[in-house]
Amino acid sequence: MTFTCVVHGCDNKAKVYSAVMFHRFPFYHNRWRVWLAALNKDPTTPVEVVKKWRVCSEHFTEEDYYSPGLSDGLRLKDTAIPTVWKSRIQQRRSSPYVGTSLDEQVEEEEEEEKPSISSIDLSQPFDQNPTLYQPSDTALPASLTSFPVMLISGKAPELKKTKTVATQLSLNTLKTNHFRSRAVQSTSILVSNVSVQTIKGRKATAFQPSAKATLAEPSRKRPRVEMDGDEEEELKPPVMEVCDLTRMECGPEYEDTKYIVFERNLRELFDKCPVCNCDCNVQRQKCGTFVSFSQHCPECMYSRKWQNQPVMKSTPVGDLQLSAAVYFSGGSFQKTQRICKAMNLQIHQPDAFRRHSRLFLEPAINHEWRKQQERLFEELKEKREVALGCDLRPFSPGNSAKLGNYTTIDLEAKNILDIQVVQSKETGGKVQMEKKGLKRCLDRLERSSLKVDYVVTDRHNRVQKYLQDKQIAHFYDVWRMEKELSKKLDQLAERKDFLVVKKWSPAIKHHMYWSAASSKSGAEKVAKWTSLVNHIQDVHSHEDPLFPKCSHPDRVTRDPNKWFKPGTQQLYEVEKLLLNKRVLRDVEKLCSDHQTSSLDTFHTTSLQFVPRNENETFSFVEMMCRLFLAAMHFNENMALEQATCGNNFLFTKSKQDDSTENPVRTKTTYAYVRNLMRLVFTEVFTDPSSFVADLKKAQVPKRQTNPMDHTRE
Repeated sequence: MTFTCVVHGCDNKAKVYSAVMFHRFPFYHNRWRVWLAALNKDPTTPVEVVKKWRVCSEHFTEEDYYSPGLSDGLRLKDTAIPTVWKSRIQQRRSSPYVGTSLDEQVEEEEEEEKPSISSIDLSQPFDQNPTLYQPSDTALPASLTSFPVMLISGKAPELKKTKTVATQLSLNTLKTNHFRSRAVQSTSILVSNVSVQTIKGRKATAFQPSAKATLAEPSRKRPRVEMDGDEEEELKPPVMEVCDLTRMECGPEYEDTKYIVFERNLRELFDKCPVCNCDCNVQRQKCGTFVSFSQHCPECMYSRKWQNQPVMKSTPVGDLQLSAAVYFSGGSFQKTQRICKAMNLQIHQPDAFRRHSRLFLEPAINHEWRKQQERLFEELKEKREVALGCDLRPFSPGNSAKLGNYTTIDLEAKNILDIQVVQSKETGGKVQMEKKGLKRCLDRLERSSLKVDYVVTDRHNRVQKYLQDKQIAHFYDVWRMEKELSKKLDQLAERKDFLVVKKWSPAIKHHMYWSAASSKSGAEKVAKWTSLVNHIQDVHSHEDPLFPKCSHPDRVTRDPNKWFKPGTQQLYEVEKLLLNKRVLRDVEKLCSDHQTSSLDTFHTTSLQFVPRNENETFSFVEMMCRLFLAAMHFNENMALEQATCGNNFLFTKSKQDDSTENPVRTKTTYAYVRNLMRLVFTEVFTDPSSFVADLKKAQVPKRQTNPMDHTRE
């Protein structure tokens, strides 16, 4: 196939014996668009057309080529761009080598004679001696400009004329396992020993370059573009990410990217002197994640000190940021330390972690939570009244709980409004903890001028009495009451000859939800709930005028054995359970609009920040701060709206309707962690006194020596 150069004004064509090479457009990293711009071509040219274009070698300079090996000839560099135009091409064609091939051209170079040591007058000032080489400030780094300048004595050896020829014998032809290559290019390497002497009169040291230093390391190869015919080569994407550090914007120190570096690789940077290439004395200092190296050269007296991270007020930034990352993510420092110890990764001690937590991290968490809490209160002030859901979650099961968190949530927006950590020793027992937590939460909302519409809780007698005295509407959570009733039904269904109770158990549970959701008053809820006793006997007309007939359509019974028989023991036990006086009283106070299922979701989320681990205990302040982190995480990533069923009532444990679309879950975000990091390094670390004072204002109960002396409320 014959190729023609696409450059305007160039008439080179591919021939069999031609000194001109033709190159394809590079398609890696869209380099072909750069060539189009350099050649003044239409940037909207299709890729299929550009793949057929060729550019000859006369539009590139000699610096655009490199020799990858002895048998591959010259290759075009990855960064090469056609920059030679018609005027320069004509000058090249007018040279005496026009008409000969590249393999027959002879290159001659003459070196200028350099001054020897004997010809330099050292008595003259350094800046007035024209024979002395003076590097500019940009030639060496600022730290090396004060070092002695090295002089090369003697004359450079004359380069012999070399000529490249082609041969039919390939490399290693005379060996047993020989192979044939297309072409072999012979080169001659000149190696000379020079002596180096410093100005200050130090001893001259002769450096003899090794074999590795004499051979130039070949450049990185790229896929060939000089391919025969229409044969294409697939370009593979790069494996490693390449970043131009010269164009990166420097941000805060704590936002820098970190890497795991081995000590052996670090020592390679300091073993040799960058000036004289001699062995250096290296000393290492480490403390936690901080490490520094002191390098000193005994020959040229070069010295420097390097450290792997900045230090702020004698505190390594890496130690503080690692402590903050573990704390803000709800992790355990003991587990993190075991992980680092397993891979021999250096980390600071637990004492340093506790010091960071007490001085910087916990004050920052308390400040950030209070700020977000005030923002939520300002948004709720626009509403007239707020519907609250409240619940106590003890940190240990049973009646021996020492700590518990009482949480208040906005049932409409599903945002955590307040968290109060309550201790049993300050209330006299677990029974009083729930009332104490509710009182603190309502006092906090009252100080923020928020009005409460009603409160939804579980069936707790002391809470009910307290809200009745405060004249606040109180409702019960349907799921919690249904859960208590389901346990009794399951126990009843396990008895002999009570299989019919097991069949009706799901319908009884669903009827409680329906009675609360479809009723407008408490009396109507009770009427619909009591109608269930007639319904399970296949009687659908009732005496109560609020609900005289079942709302389902009339159906003909095909299996009479599925109904309860009048006068049987099964009907008597179920009727006794459903028509209990307390059950009827609590059904009247079931909430028709909201459930506290979001609180259960928050309690599950809080286990990620405050795990129930017997081997690791938390103090009162640490427990409180970790719950604040869980609240910030929950408010930022609120639980999705749960499926609606029936009359737009939330069913936590029921199946979704076919008509309800499944919501699309999004990835969890951690914006609060970035805000806390910024707060710690920009404000708290600079002046922690005010933040620590705010944390001390938290309600930390005092230890009571005799719990019996405590006056119960």
